Amino acid sequence: MLTPEIPLSRINSERLRDRLWRLVQIASPTGREKKAAGMFVELLEQAGAQVVVDDRLPDSPNVIGRLKGNKPGPTIQLAGHLDHIDIAHPVAELHLDRVIGRGAADMKNGLAGILEIVQILHDTGCEFPGEILITAYGLHEAPVGNSKGLLNLLEAGIKGDAAIVFEGPSDVAAVMANGMAIWNLGITHAAPASHELCTDRDKYELLEWASHVVTVFKQADLEKKQRLNPFPLLPAESIFVGQFHYGDFYNRLTNQCVLQGTRRWQPDKTFDEIKVELESVIQHEINSNDITYKQDWMLVGESYEISPDEFIVQCLQQAYETVTGRPLAIKGHSSVTDACRLVSQGHIPTVLCGFGTETGHADFEYVTVEQIVTSCRIAFMTVWYYLHQYVRREPI
Repeated sequence: MLTPEIPLSRINSERLRDRLWRLVQIASPTGREKKAAGMFVELLEQAGAQVVVDDRLPDSPNVIGRLKGNKPGPTIQLAGHLDHIDIAHPVAELHLDRVIGRGAADMKNGLAGILEIVQILHDTGCEFPGEILITAYGLHEAPVGNSKGLLNLLEAGIKGDAAIVFEGPSDVAAVMANGMAIWNLGITHAAPASHELCTDRDKYELLEWASHVVTVFKQADLEKKQRLNPFPLLPAESIFVGQFHYGDFYNRLTNQCVLQGTRRWQPDKTFDEIKVELESVIQHEINSNDITYKQDWMLVGESYEISPDEFIVQCLQQAYETVTGRPLAIKGHSSVTDACRLVSQGHIPTVLCGFGTETGHADFEYVTVEQIVTSCRIAFMTVWYYLHQYVRREPI
């Protein structure tokens, strides 16, 4: 049987824009994605998919869609999160050439792209081998999100043979990423808080202890940046101090201090290993009987690496060159995306296909129609090449 003609010209810019606009009008801050999930269900069914809703997390339900081809073949997963950061934004606006509003660039633009691909494949008679699996979920954005929705899907075996996450870079093929976790460190002095004039400051100065810890962290960060990088496609590892909270009144000597920051690491380490490493540093530096500390962590995303030879990577490269006429470079990626969970927990090769994320999390978030159309063409061709050229391979 001949391979059907590629229906790339069917990508409809107005339909992409209007569906994105419908999604952007519904606020979906992390942990409160139910209404947006309902809208996505409606649009996905209109596009032709069979849809079920996993509401084990009632306020953050998972949307699971399927579109079966007319012959046996692989399953490719099109994945994206429904939530956006819970930061105020000006009133959403629809223009001929762009959509403005919280979530427009991160990542309801990608969800609109998924809808368009499903629509075209359905309207052309499902002339493809295999199956399209669509997964949309909430609880992505840290620090509120814990990825429980996606993890529930993976634990239930709801996954593809390969996946595309519809966010991230649009001009490279990302095959690895640094892991990232948020650390919290509370330091307490045994003496009670007091007036600055009623304390022997030579014996009691919590600020000096906390400042010393920050200095040690900064030195460790510098050493990591200076070492030979075993992953030249990725930035160096880092320890970053983002918050330092000391004191609660202008003339009180407090007995509590809280530090918070991030730790980023490369694929030759795991989250458990970096926790042990930082704990040993803190134990070594905080060695006074008067000082105690409490440390806790939030894993945002594990580090991961896939081979550039993975078939889904080759399909993305082929698609990019087909659409743009330029080769697509292999790179690493700095931000945490759901690829880390699909690779590490789902054990499936995953690529990123961004739909214009440059203004994500910004005070003024928008995406241009031109960008989402170009990205949709690349994503569509990636799906097409994967389904029509697939030969079953061993999992990563």
